[in-house]
Amino acid sequence: MKLRVLALLPLLASTAVFAKTAPAPVDLAVQNTQAVLWMQRSGEYRALCYQAFNMAKLAFDKARAANKGKLAVMVDLDETMLDNSPYAGWQIKHQQGYNQTTWDQWVNSIQTAALPGAVDFANYVDSHGGTMFYVSNRSDRTFDATAANLKKDGFPKVTKTTLRLKTTTSDKAPRLEAIQSEGYQVVLMMGDNLNDFPDLGTYHQLNAERNDAVDTNQAAFGSQFILLPNPSYGDWEPGLGKDYYQLDDAGKAKLRSDSLKAWDSK
Repeated sequence: MKLRVLALLPLLASTAVFAKTAPAPVDLAVQNTQAVLWMQRSGEYRALCYQAFNMAKLAFDKARAANKGKLAVMVDLDETMLDNSPYAGWQIKHQQGYNQTTWDQWVNSIQTAALPGAVDFANYVDSHGGTMFYVSNRSDRTFDATAANLKKDGFPKVTKTTLRLKTTTSDKAPRLEAIQSEGYQVVLMMGDNLNDFPDLGTYHQLNAERNDAVDTNQAAFGSQFILLPNPSYGDWEPGLGKDYYQLDDAGKAKLRSDSLKAWDSK
């Protein structure tokens, strides 16, 4: 028995060293907990939604007074008009990253609630002579479920003309151009991501270029562009570094940490 114990000592020692030195597994989904809780539970987030749609009404009224013809408002859906935070909550509880299969299951469940103020704004535009265009990067294969969800929530005039989902590209510029080619003047755009505003030119840009675009167009925010808060996800994340989505979870976690501005306590 003594010989067996002695034989096991090197193995136990190496296991102990490994336990001390092996890196802890990275759970990127759990890192999102604080952001998702803020979106789901805080009065501040709710207030910011109302604030955005109040500003959007004022901007639309101003544009309507200054322009004639077919006026349109182009809006993103997810985290702009619709609240997908329960899917993010599921990801956190089950330690799952974004996955097209589970995302489609969520979309097809038709459980996505409207953000505070969103339905009232859409109906305001519709009742005051404007056309709402719902331009989303949800896959076109979820068109029926997305349309049913919007109608269930009370959004007006959801049709194959006004609901434009992703077919071949997530770049929204071609869809904006298509709307304009049909004789509409897009007087206002709303989104939670700079890429929801194609005129900014931020598609596939890193954060330095994205920030420059914001500074250059600062006067347009609140009048031409209305941005809703979304700390949970967005194209700012791959904007942290080139080829972000080619990194494994540990690499993404390191880049996130390295990108923080931190006090050195000195």
